[in-house]
Amino acid sequence: MVICQLKKYKIADFVIDYQGDGAYLNERFGDFLCDNGEKADMTLRIVEKKPFFPRFLWDKGTKMSIFHLYWDKDCVYQYFPYQHHSGVRLIEIRNNFHDFTYYLCDKKESAFVRRYGHDEYIEKMQGVIFNLFQESFYNMILFENAMSIHSASVIYKDKAVIFSASSGTGKSTQAGKWQRLLGCEMLDGDVTVCREIGGKYYVYGLPWCGSSGMYLNKRVEVGAFVFLKQGSENIVRIPSVMEKIGYVFSSTFSESWNDEMNRRKSDITGKIIENTDIYEFSCNLDDESVEVLKREIY
Repeated sequence: MVICQLKKYKIADFVIDYQGDGAYLNERFGDFLCDNGEKADMTLRIVEKKPFFPRFLWDKGTKMSIFHLYWDKDCVYQYFPYQHHSGVRLIEIRNNFHDFTYYLCDKKESAFVRRYGHDEYIEKMQGVIFNLFQESFYNMILFENAMSIHSASVIYKDKAVIFSASSGTGKSTQAGKWQRLLGCEMLDGDVTVCREIGGKYYVYGLPWCGSSGMYLNKRVEVGAFVFLKQGSENIVRIPSVMEKIGYVFSSTFSESWNDEMNRRKSDITGKIIENTDIYEFSCNLDDESVEVLKREIY
């Protein structure tokens, strides 16, 4: 079995060493190529070999949606027992969530792929690996004092305004209004990473931008986090400390698979609410909402 080293990618100032066939990566990652000699923060290997994992026969681990989770002293396993052919069967996670190996169910030259169609198989696997890479990345950054935030974000006066809300509440709509009415750039249409560097807090555009397809490979200092609620009037308020904790903690895609991960999420949440401006905005869909919020923040 030969694993060829291919490319380095830099996402949210984290360097990812990718080892495997480049055909499996979505074209968006091309905007995050990193050609310098920086040390990798994360390694991702793609192995075209269906693994043998007999442990599942007598130990079901912890069932987590479509996979079973196993914790060993130096390794975490995500085993997908019902994934066949166009999927990932096993993920090995080592080095405290910095080293990931994905074992695929099939090789590109397999009889199944020839029947399924090579191009169709690659397209399917790009989607599978795109989503799993996202989960792996969000879990890795917890161990580097950073966290994902479900949000649509824009750049205004060289700082980021980050709109977060549950799906369908209007974060994309509000971000779109800031684009249209104020000429803002969209940093990311669905998620950002927030991390502290040199005492300041920054957010980043990512390739995982949801259905919007909108992202910029940029680091932008945080201007304000805005947690949206639907309302008949446009009302801005400063949430209480407990409300801020609830808003930020519940907005992340990073997992809480054990107490350590949960503690890290809590610690990062605390630092974000202590060092950034956070608002609650009950708003309607009128263009006036942009001016109301902008006036309060700036």
